[in-house]
Formats: sequence, C-alpha cells, structure tokens
Amino acid sequence: MSVFDRGPLESETIASLVRPALKAAGWREDQILPEYAIKASRQVALGTSVRALHREFADFVLEATPGTPVAVVEAKREYRTADDAMQQAIKYAVKVDALLAYGTNGTDIIQHNLRTGQERRVDGYLPPAATWAEYIAANELDDAGAELIAMPFNRGRTTITGDIVRPRPYQVQAINRVLSAIARGDDRALLLMATGTGKTFTAMQIVAKLRAYAAVAKANANFRVLYLADRDALLTQPMRKDFRPAFGPDPVHRVLGGTDLSRELYFASYQSLTGQSDGAVLLGFPQDFFDLVIVDECHRGSAEENSRWRAVLDRFAGAVQLGLTATPRDDRVQSYEYFGNPLFEYSLRDGIEDGYLAPYRVRRVALTPDAEGWQPTPGERDRFAREIPDDMYETRDFERLVSLLPRTRLAARHLSRLLRAHPYPRAIVFCVDTEHASEMRRALIAANADRMTVDPEWVVRIVGSEGEKARLLDDLCDPTRSSPAIATTSRLLATGVDVEDLTHVVLFRPVGSMIEFKQIIGRGTRLYPEKGKTEFEIIDYVGASVKFNDSKFDGFPVHITVEYIDDEGEVIDSTDEPVGAEQIDGWNELPTGDPYVHVPSPGFDVEPGPGVVSRMREKYYVDNADFDVESETVLVPDVSSGELRLTDYGAYVRDRVRALGDAETVRSEWAHAESRERLRAGLVDSGVDLDEIVVTTGVPGIDPLDALHHLAWNLPTRTRSERARRVREAHDTELRGLEATARALLEGLLQRYEEHGIADLETTQVFKLEPLSAFSVGELAQAVGGAAGLRDQLRLVQEWLYAA
Repeated sequence: MSVFDRGPLESETIASLVRPALKAAGWREDQILPEYAIKASRQVALGTSVRALHREFADFVLEATPGTPVAVVEAKREYRTADDAMQQAIKYAVKVDALLAYGTNGTDIIQHNLRTGQERRVDGYLPPAATWAEYIAANELDDAGAELIAMPFNRGRTTITGDIVRPRPYQVQAINRVLSAIARGDDRALLLMATGTGKTFTAMQIVAKLRAYAAVAKANANFRVLYLADRDALLTQPMRKDFRPAFGPDPVHRVLGGTDLSRELYFASYQSLTGQSDGAVLLGFPQDFFDLVIVDECHRGSAEENSRWRAVLDRFAGAVQLGLTATPRDDRVQSYEYFGNPLFEYSLRDGIEDGYLAPYRVRRVALTPDAEGWQPTPGERDRFAREIPDDMYETRDFERLVSLLPRTRLAARHLSRLLRAHPYPRAIVFCVDTEHASEMRRALIAANADRMTVDPEWVVRIVGSEGEKARLLDDLCDPTRSSPAIATTSRLLATGVDVEDLTHVVLFRPVGSMIEFKQIIGRGTRLYPEKGKTEFEIIDYVGASVKFNDSKFDGFPVHITVEYIDDEGEVIDSTDEPVGAEQIDGWNELPTGDPYVHVPSPGFDVEPGPGVVSRMREKYYVDNADFDVESETVLVPDVSSGELRLTDYGAYVRDRVRALGDAETVRSEWAHAESRERLRAGLVDSGVDLDEIVVTTGVPGIDPLDALHHLAWNLPTRTRSERARRVREAHDTELRGLEATARALLEGLLQRYEEHGIADLETTQVFKLEPLSAFSVGELAQAVGGAAGLRDQLRLVQEWLYAA
C-alpha cells in the first residue's frame, strides 16, 4: 500500500475502537505499536531533493516484551468485513514472526493462529500473558529461554544526529530466531543476510541480550565473545561502528599478539591467533574461555575441515558458534555442513523490495577488443620489443596475458563521463590485479586532470601492497568526505568494506565465482539519502553482469529434507541436511557467454613479496591501438519478476513514459505537485532515472517535463528560463496589476524555478530562501491573504509554468 492510497489507519473511527478493545484485554499502551513499518520508506532522489515513497504499515503490532512482536492487528473500515483484513494480517504476522494475526472492522474480530493453523471469530483479543504463552510454545522455549528473549535491546548505537538505531523488523526476526535456537540448546547457528542489511548490528544485539541475561543468571561470571574474521576491515568496522558504541571501549579488545584474559569482547583474525608457529596466542586462551564465537563472512573458508582456521573453531568447540554471511556456499566451502541450514534468510531482493537496500541498474559497455577480440598484426612487438604471439585474445586474457593500455584509457574516459554527470560520485573499480589497478588509476588521473588539481586524492589505488591503504580506506568509507571519489582495486575491497555512499560499482575484470560476484555487487547496496544516494549503478566492461541471469544469483539456499519411513510408508523421522555443491544440478555450470577466468581466491588478501618469481605466463604490453565503445546498453530490473531485462534504455524509458498517458495527460498531471509526485514514483518503480533522462538530452537547464516529452514524443525541448519567460509574457498584465509585495512573491518563485528547478516550489520552505527572504513570511502572507494564500501562489505558479 503506498502513501498515496492510504489514510491514517484507513479510519480514525476504527482506531478509536481497536485501541480500547486491546486495553480491555490487558495490553498496555507501550505494548501497542501503531503503524508499524513493515516496509521502510523507499528513499528516492527527485530533482534536488530526496523523498520517501511506498512505505507499508501494519495497523497495530503487539509486543509482549519490548522487541518481541507476538500479534498483528489489521483494521478495515466499518463498511468492510473482518475477512477483508485477514490475508494482509497474516502476511504481516509472517513478516514479523508474530504468532497471532487479527483482522477487524472495529466490531467483528477474526483471529488466526499461525502455530496451530486455526482461524476463528472471537469476542476480543487474547491477553498479553496468553499471547506470550503461545509464542513460547511455538518456539519451544523454557522459562530461561523466555527470559533471554525478553531481554532489552542495546540502545548505545546512535546515528550522527544522536538518534538511537533500532533494529529493523527483519533484524528482530533474526535476533529472536538465533536466541531461541540457543535457548533450545543448539550450539551452531547461521544467519544469511545480504550485504548492507546489518549483519554486524544484528550480531551486536544478539551479544547484548546474551550478556544482559548472563548478568542476571550468572552474576559472578563474565559472558565472553570471540569475533572472528580474516581481514582487518572485517574487524575494525564492527568494533568502531557497532560494538564500542554499544558496550563502551573497556570490554572490547583487539587480539594482535599475546593473550589478555581480562576482557569480554575479543576481535581477532585467524592469522593473529594461529600465525605463530607454536600457536601460543591460540593456546593461551583456555578451551572453555569463550561462550560465543561469531564467524564473520564464514563462507570464506572458516568452515573447511582441512583449513588451518578450523583449528580456531575446534579449539572453542564448546562455545556457541554463530556464522554470518551474505553468500554461504561455493564449490569449495560448505558453510551449511558446519553451521547447519540458516535460521534466517534475507536476500538482496528482499532488502530492495522492503526499502532497506538501494535498487540497482546495470550498464553493460562493450569495448571493441572485448566485443571482437584482439589479434596483433604479424610481427607486432610490445613495449619491450618482444614479439607478441599470434593469437586471438579475449576478455579473459586482457591484463593477464596481454595488457592493452589503450583499452584501459578508453574505459577510464568513458567512466569519467558517466561520473561527471553525478553530483556526488563515489566508485570502486575492480581490476584484474595490482598492476591493472595502477594503470587504471593513472588513466583516470589523465582523464580528470581538472579534478586532480583541486583534489590530488580524487582517484586512488587501494590494494594489499599499498602502504597508505588503511588511511585511504578509512577516507573512502567516510560518507562525510568527498575524497577519494574513486578507488581502483583488485580483490581487497570485494568483501567487508562498508562504503555507504557508493554510487558506482565498476567491473573491469571477469568474475568467475558467484560468491565473489555477490560480494562485489553488495558494495553498492547501502542507502545514503543524506547525499541523495537512493540507488546505485553497476558499470560492466567485461560481461560479468551476465551472472544476474543465473538463477543462483539471488535465489534462496537449497535445503534437502530427508524423511525416514517405515515399511508402511509412514514417516518416522525427518531432518534437514545441507546440500553439497556436487549435489546441486548445474552448480558448476557457468552461464553461456560468461567470460570465466578461474582465479582461486586466497583465504585473505595477499601480494607477492620481494623476490617472488611469478609462475604466470609472460605478459605483453601494448601501448598503441585504436579502440572504441562498441555498444552501451542498460539493464533494468523487471518489477514483476525481479530479473534484469537487457534492453535499449531509450526505448525502455520511452515505453514507460508513454504508459503514463499521452503528452497532454502527462503535462496536465505534471502541473500539480500531488500528481507530479505520482508520476515520479511510477517512473522510479519502473527503474527509470529521471535525472539521467535530463542529463542525456544535453540541454543545460532543461525542465524534466520537457525531457520526458522530448524522449517519448520527440517534442521540442524547453529550458526552465524559457518557461519562466513565457509565464512573464502571458501574465504580464496580471503581474503589473498586483501590489508590490505580491508581485515580488510571484517573481521570486519564478526566479527560484529558473535557477533551481520545480522541486523548490514544492515546499513552503521556499519563502525563506533568496530572493523571497528579503521579506518575512508574515509580510508575504499578509500580501496574499494569509498562509492559505501562500500555498495558493505556489500552486498558481506551477499551473502557469506548465500551462498548455
């Protein structure tokens, strides 16, 4: 349900009936959560502003204890029936893991019990204690488990504005499912949550509840946690962003050598624990020292039986072990075989549909050597006067067997053009290796000399061997900074790097592993509306984005349920077993046309040391060649299936604009703020970027309506200045007949439109901006008959601007 077709709880009358009925059943005010956000506000960039669209609510969510939804109430208007609310109520109850779903029209109440499957009409709502008992029974909790679930969330994590970061509905689900499993005695757990959905924040809240419970149940014992990862970034960011704000600096300790047994929350890499030949650091911790071990990015090898990292998990086998990952399986590592099937799954598509992750578009760019292949002329020699073997080289060979520097420079120029159209660009360019990342950095510098004179670190290289990598990475991950804007890398930034305002993910190397592909794409999924980042773009120069067409890209994990039957065919036992990669049909098959290069991923980022001789084949360096952009297409997600649709972007946008109506209908609706917002929302939902349409016209200062008219019906383009001039000419007599302040008001609105666009005329804040700020708001209101008159003037100017 969108913000355009929803009233406040459909009817205030219904609300006045539901709330007293809930209180009569014993529900306290703080247990009744009205308009509970099932889906977040979809943040979309509209002109110069960011708006929230398509938020979806449950009318009431009931919590038996803070942070534990146990029932949902969906209310409809008096003239509708309680049955009309039931499907929606059940959907929302499933979404928040509640056990009871109620539908009502204010007088009639239907209750659906998700544990028993029973649905019946009732006279009133089940009291809190009875509802809590249903929840406990459904989750097979004893008294201690119920007490654990009831522990409060940690409130120490805040935003930069000081607001408390509260768990999102899906995070609450994940937290409660893990805690319920632990309470039932399970000692292995796995959370599968897409990159950007807050795995470490979720883990922090799990730790907070376990520590709070331990403080009550075991007053004289510390609850100790080991947080494991294989890269510094996977440790420093959770420590800095989640755990230290939540628990303070004292209990948090980074293991860098030696054994300190006085802390409670330990962060360690596998290397720091096992790197010494005698294993002194690992053995310095008693086997029963830790109560909980959290394994971040557990798909990266920690579950492998023959891994040296497995020694860490085996050392603390008696602790509860929680695996966190966005991509749980590949052909080497089976996270499920160690941790079991995920207790909770939240995919990239879930996050985008629910408004918590940024939607994406894919721009596939074919450079001539990639589209046609490249073959040296007979006897052609490279930079070092070596004759290049006569062969047809393709995408997977570039930068491995032959380095085509003109190809790198062409991609850099093309990418620079795209980034210059963005007000706050931030991009990561994934290259073949460290050398390729250096070449791409130099090519981007050459293409952006003007930017580099203002900011010498506008483009940087961040790789494992880079001495400044820690500082540059911190700056890249800081959304309050604009520098560096572009980072070239090979593998280092593919995992665990949180760049909230990343606007472009650039693929300039083939990606053979689906796991790595998901991790790379996940770098761009975070929303950052503070800088207008409400979506991101994937720019693919190598055809790697064909993996979007792979059914495994965003599918749910495969589970196999094994049933044991007796001679009569009756099921006598059943269990879920993880599936090995070899059991999944086609798991190792790559999509047709995918430029696959099998480059085994190291367990952690490595660079060749001094004196190490590469075993790779000799690489040839080509400095001169004539290349061009062969084709450029944009793939947009189909809103019905979620699959990418490869299409000509202009034709795609033209069809979507024409679907809104004819040219006159679009113009008429564009003239009014409310209907204009609906048009914009429809375009956004169709994957259409209005700002890009404006840019691609090549007309500075064009009005978005004229950009749409030009694209869809080939009508002449108009600039904002031209529209304002026509208004002044058409209404000259009216303007001259007004009192001076009223005339200055209308002239000021036209001037704001000319300089900044129609978005400025969609809010009364415009009256506080130049040139209108020369008057007080009171003076302006007095000149046009009060506050209502001010709003009328805003509407009037928009109607004038978009008159036929």
